[in-house]
Amino acid sequence: MLVFYAMTNEKPQKLIPTDTGPGEDVAWGMVSTLVAGPLVWGGIGMLIDSLIGTTRIFLPLGIVLGFVVSFYIVYVRFGRETDTSLEEK
Repeated sequence: MLVFYAMTNEKPQKLIPTDTGPGEDVAWGMVSTLVAGPLVWGGIGMLIDSLIGTTRIFLPLGIVLGFVVSFYIVYVRFGRETDTSLEEK
């Protein structure tokens, strides 16, 4: 890179795009929602297990509930947007 600059006196171009567009933001929103759901609801299930004194009954239920709720939230927030945008065209 430095040799190229020294020989041509041109500044090298950046290889990283400056604008990634809205698609990357949507993808990260989906991933964070799908990860946060089971973590939060699993934590709530673990808290209920420790308060009641049961051994690992509500933790798996909380994780499953977190997956279901997070998939539903992703569908409502992101899935319906693409369906309506296709109908408008």
